[in-house]
Amino acid sequence: MSLPKNLTKPWSSQARLSLLFVWAALTLIIAFSYQDPTMWSSFIKLNLSPAILLTDYVEAFGASASLLNAGVVLIINVLILLTLKMQLSGLLYAAIFTVYGFSFLGMNTLNLLPIYLGGFLYAKYMKLEFKAVVLISIIAGTVGPIISHVMFGYGVTSVFTIVLGSVVGIVLGFLVTPLGRHYLKFHDGFNLYNVGFTGGLIAILYDAIARRLGFEAVRVRIIYEQHDVRLLILTVVSILFFFIIGLLFEERPFNHLKGIFKSSGRAISDFVVLGGFHATHLNMALVGVMSTVLVFMLGGVLNGLTLAGIFTIIGFGAFGKHPKNIFPVILGAIISTVLTGLPLSSTTSILSIMFATTLAPIAGVYGFGWGMVAGFLHIFIVNHVGMFYSGLNLYNNGFAGGLGAGFLIILISLVQKEKTS
Repeated sequence: MSLPKNLTKPWSSQARLSLLFVWAALTLIIAFSYQDPTMWSSFIKLNLSPAILLTDYVEAFGASASLLNAGVVLIINVLILLTLKMQLSGLLYAAIFTVYGFSFLGMNTLNLLPIYLGGFLYAKYMKLEFKAVVLISIIAGTVGPIISHVMFGYGVTSVFTIVLGSVVGIVLGFLVTPLGRHYLKFHDGFNLYNVGFTGGLIAILYDAIARRLGFEAVRVRIIYEQHDVRLLILTVVSILFFFIIGLLFEERPFNHLKGIFKSSGRAISDFVVLGGFHATHLNMALVGVMSTVLVFMLGGVLNGLTLAGIFTIIGFGAFGKHPKNIFPVILGAIISTVLTGLPLSSTTSILSIMFATTLAPIAGVYGFGWGMVAGFLHIFIVNHVGMFYSGLNLYNNGFAGGLGAGFLIILISLVQKEKTS
């Protein structure tokens, strides 16, 4: 049975992007359902916090304030993209969903907006439209803790520290685009969280200077360890939202998934181009189901950290990740976690396993076995790199992934050359 022509007519990019307001509304509805009288005051405290890794906003400021923060950040970003009349792309989804996820884990309006301003100034300096760099500016929220820590993390908060933090954020926002493009060469597109690699190098430099001047950032570990049914509702309804969009007004959407599943995922792999709008949403839903099931299968809970992981994977379900290339990486990461004696059910272990999928392109290009090797090695690397920058880079796994990919692609090429010689 064919659908009416008026329903199969393609939607404009602006109309499709506007659908994200439905998701923002869902987030805010759940936030207000807590009927928490301290929600607004906690929301203010959240924005005035140092935001250093690992600060689970759900534990530190409550679920209602965390959801409010995520909803506000989402609305701001969608409004910016609509104002710029951005064309729908896989990177757009990756940016939006990553920042939404990390709005439960270190990002907020106060530490994101200076970065956006820096990106805007970079575009002006290079005589570009802001829309040419805005998605990288959004993802660059990985260095948000540097900004928040300058403002509020050294024991003295004043107009001076807030202005200084803002200036630091503008400078970082200005630099992240050219640096990110340069460092992409290091791992040759095999690390999907390239801005996390860039952010890690920036954070190392900043932390080294700050320590030398006597300003040391102290890492924290604030993690919500309880079950909250409303966070589960948010996750399940969000995934259903993607499924519905994927199935809506499309006669055979699953047929278009073939183009996505055939992709290696190596950057730049835009699934909106390869499979279309509907198939991309189906893939996002599928990887969302995989990551959510993984959390519960390993005995974890839904908290700020695991929500960041799930929604980041969902976002990159439009830009590089699909079930075929993330499964071997996840399997290798699980094996590595078991062999190293780390508890599988701990939030940090689950987060590392989920974010190991940044290396999914290695499985996509070189096969299942090398994908497992990538996930296996990632666990060793990610558990040590955080000490280099004191938790000031939110995409810790992106930095670890860049190092792992840079090493592995050389190793793989040597092994393959040996086989052919």
